[in-house]
Amino acid sequence: MSAGAKITVYSVLCLIWGSTWLMIKVGLGDAPPLTTAGLRFLLAALVILVILLQQRIALPRSRAFFLLASYLGIFHMAVPYGLVYWAEQHLTAGLTAVVFATMPLMVTVLARLFLGDPLSPWKTAGILMGAVGVYVIFSDSVSLGGRESVYGVLAVLASAFFAGLSSIVAKKYSTDYPPFATILLPHLYGGIILCLVGTLAEKPSPLAWSTVTYTSIIYLAILGSVVAFALYFWIIKHIDVTVLSYQTFIIPVVACLLGWIFLRETVTLATAMGGILVLGGIVLAVIPQSHRKRIAGAGP
Repeated sequence: MSAGAKITVYSVLCLIWGSTWLMIKVGLGDAPPLTTAGLRFLLAALVILVILLQQRIALPRSRAFFLLASYLGIFHMAVPYGLVYWAEQHLTAGLTAVVFATMPLMVTVLARLFLGDPLSPWKTAGILMGAVGVYVIFSDSVSLGGRESVYGVLAVLASAFFAGLSSIVAKKYSTDYPPFATILLPHLYGGIILCLVGTLAEKPSPLAWSTVTYTSIIYLAILGSVVAFALYFWIIKHIDVTVLSYQTFIIPVVACLLGWIFLRETVTLATAMGGILVLGGIVLAVIPQSHRKRIAGAGP
């Protein structure tokens, strides 16, 4: 495989996952968050099912597989994405991506608690730096955005926590299953849960939604979920894991740039400083150890 092909796939993956934050924001213009997130997952599940049928990949039938799928459907799909979609009503796409970028730091702490991974001085320094960055961002949101922005930042932090915890669970229990088989049921379950809760709480009116909203749902389902994960599964087999881990802090930068270009979003000096501290913490905590393990995808 040529170096050019690897660079192209890697760049496309970062661009797709960086753009998902923008597309979520765009799709919330005239549609409620939980319902649109649920429809995204149901459509993605349908596409994944077609792929499995074409490739004749059967779903495992063990009880452990269905328990794992149920857990991931709730705590990797429904809860984290429901929180992110809700939060983006009150935050810019770029800020949401920067706050969610704390997930690798949370994974570092959770891996220490649940997998016994050692907490090296580099990891500790990275976690502390990231915590300071979050504090700076949070303080800036309190002073500028009011209560809604504060709740939005807290929701994204909670989303990053649940996504990080689910990454630990997936790392421990899903290694024996085909990748697309592993993500089918979580997408399906997450979509059903979000649509049910959204129908009850939001009383959506899909006929009143704009073409832009439906375009964002299709984009996020096909490119943001299916294509991005397919590229991720391919790229982890062809490039060094240290290089792959750089996506963790490339994606928030892409999200901020796209938000600035297409939505005229601005970033305050305090938020920029907090974001730099968060991303610097990721560098300290993740990169020195990344040659020993894979880094989970960072797209929403």
